[in-house]
Amino acid sequence: MPLPTLKQQFAALLAAPSVSCTQPRLDQSNKSVVDLLASWLSELGFACELQEVQPGKFNLLATLGTGPGGLVLAGHSDTVPYDEALWQSDPLKLTERDGRWYGLGSCDMKGFFALVIEAVRELHQQPFKQPLLILATCDEESSMSGARALADAGRPLGRAAVIGEPTGLRPIRMHKGILMERIDIHGQSGHSSNPELGHSALEAMHGAIDELLILRRQWQAEFNNPQFSVPQPTLNFGCIHGGDN
Repeated sequence: MPLPTLKQQFAALLAAPSVSCTQPRLDQSNKSVVDLLASWLSELGFACELQEVQPGKFNLLATLGTGPGGLVLAGHSDTVPYDEALWQSDPLKLTERDGRWYGLGSCDMKGFFALVIEAVRELHQQPFKQPLLILATCDEESSMSGARALADAGRPLGRAAVIGEPTGLRPIRMHKGILMERIDIHGQSGHSSNPELGHSALEAMHGAIDELLILRRQWQAEFNNPQFSVPQPTLNFGCIHGGDN
């Protein structure tokens, strides 16, 4: 079966919704996306393996060639949620306007896989000295469970990797990592007439944030890498919920 054209691949990938979100009502499976990629890559001779991370969520690892090392072309198969009312066109339909292609995931980052397939279309029959791997993970936009599952499985990947995140066509040699933590503080109910009868979780969190601000200053004094546009570590307080009265 002939492979679809580049534009047809873009359109098919965009039409397969794969939103990942920490809110269950918005979260979707990515199975339709990885199934499309696996069918096309199989036509090119890749050995395709699906890793089920959780129900409805899959990583795809496609390999051409054997042996240690090799090159990994890596990306994620999910997108962020969307509000169709804010779009100028159908987000799940490839739309061409002013010489550009628009649609949810066209850049970040389903379109990357269509470009990869286009790049290897003429190369796959040549003998490779080391394997070529194409990796499509799930849930990068939310829990990052796909990448964690791959790491937990201890799968050896390639010697080098190209990450297809959009960068405005400027090659980026390295990128900061990210670590997300959550702090839960459980207080004790009291009464406003005598706060000593309880323990305020809100006040305790205020103290915890003070300590984290001190830690941030220590890290920023200790670590500096001028190759990044923000050379010091960042520590951001993204969300706080609490209190019952």
